[in-house]
Amino acid sequence: MRKVLFAITCLALLASCSVKTNEEKACELIEPDVKANLIKPESYEFAQIRLDSCFSDSQYNPEALAFAMKVAKLYGEYKEYASDAERAESSMTIYAPSYGYQSAHDKQQQKKYKAEMEKAQRKADAIRVQILSVCKEKQSQLLASPPKHEFMGWMAVMTYRVETAGGIKIMTESIYFLNNDLTEITARFSREDLEELQSASITDFEEEFGNEISNK
Repeated sequence: MRKVLFAITCLALLASCSVKTNEEKACELIEPDVKANLIKPESYEFAQIRLDSCFSDSQYNPEALAFAMKVAKLYGEYKEYASDAERAESSMTIYAPSYGYQSAHDKQQQKKYKAEMEKAQRKADAIRVQILSVCKEKQSQLLASPPKHEFMGWMAVMTYRVETAGGIKIMTESIYFLNNDLTEITARFSREDLEELQSASITDFEEEFGNEISNK
């Protein structure tokens, strides 16, 4: 009887050892994808993985992040064109008439920078309209159908070391979204994506667009 119990205990221990954790399953799924997008895949070194449940009403879900990325990219373009318009306007004032006199050269330069300012402003205005349209459409969708608290799968933050093209070893990370049973990657965001998102100041964005977006 003791031998039987011992055998059962050993089998149970072996079975428990063969069961993979969710983190291990996520790593096995993510690592090939990470390596496939590296300049030097052989330099990949795993550091850590953080795995969290992902819910539909959280800001940390693939749809919410994709929307934030889209708006951040548009806002970055808007700021770039707005800055170009400001610089051109500043240069234009340098060549403005002084004491009622303006040389032919100054007149030509003023005309040039005025054209640059107007062109940049038109582009900024067009992107502004696009940002407002995207945000209001999303707002209408949320009002019509508020997200429910539903489990959407998993969010994994994968941190790893890798060698750059210049031979420098760096620590970086990517965000992956996985399905419920950790068998499929549903979305991915690179370090560059995250940096682009972080570079878009939420405070500046709210000051620039907040009132217009909130007005119905």
